Amino acid sequence: MVSNTSSMSGIAYPSDLALLKQVFDRVCAEAGISVSSMQAERLSVSVMALFSDGEFDEAVLYERLKLDARSLPRTGSV
Repeated sequence: MVSNTSSMSGIAYPSDLALLKQVFDRVCAEAGISVSSMQAERLSVSVMALFSDGEFDEAVLYERLKLDARSLPRTGSV
């Protein structure tokens, strides 16, 4: 679990990054998004933005990122 006191400093510590990666990987896997795709790049920006805005709760990060994944254009879409 991420410590709110360490994260509030604005620095992403290794434990913070591990949590963000875990959430990111889970959402990508569930949405069928390749981690090397443009969609994954957009999700990585989203999860870091959520963290930077002060969101540290894993469940909230997961739900918000899942919503973001649904709104992404699919590969091959214009």
